[in-house]
Amino acid sequence: MSASPTRTPGSGDPGGVAGVLAWGLRLAASLLLLVMMIVTFVDVVGRYVFNAPLAGAYELTEVLLALVVFIGLPIVTFRREHVTVDLVTSRLPAVLRRGLAVLAGVVVLLVLAVLAWRLGLLAIDFTEYGDTTVNLKIPLGPVAAVMAVLAALSALAALLVLFRR
Repeated sequence: MSASPTRTPGSGDPGGVAGVLAWGLRLAASLLLLVMMIVTFVDVVGRYVFNAPLAGAYELTEVLLALVVFIGLPIVTFRREHVTVDLVTSRLPAVLRRGLAVLAGVVVLLVLAVLAWRLGLLAIDFTEYGDTTVNLKIPLGPVAAVMAVLAALSALAALLVLFRR
């Protein structure tokens, strides 16, 4: 019988439902990145070889990029992999560093919760007005709704990280 590896906060993915969710998010982000690469490749080849760029490539890339960023947000938040700069805090006493880390966690939680709320309202507005992209007519309501749900998942991840401390 082998010993199971120990997990440290931020060192890996969670187990159970959260682990399956993280795996699904990584898979979705990977697939969207693949589609974005294919769109860009076809657009570049069409533009420079055939003098006929892919219609709507710019819009599609915008939507895909927004979704990739928001899909990655819950993963990055749960694994505590946000960009941090510790030029000043590394010299502070441990107690103060922990207090600042908790304060930063609360700020991240609040920002993500407000972002989810505002994106949810924006999704409702986009849906009610029938807003779409200009050329491809991609409906923006569902895109904003997915982004709102992902921001809410990120806020939940921030809350879990905060309690894990």
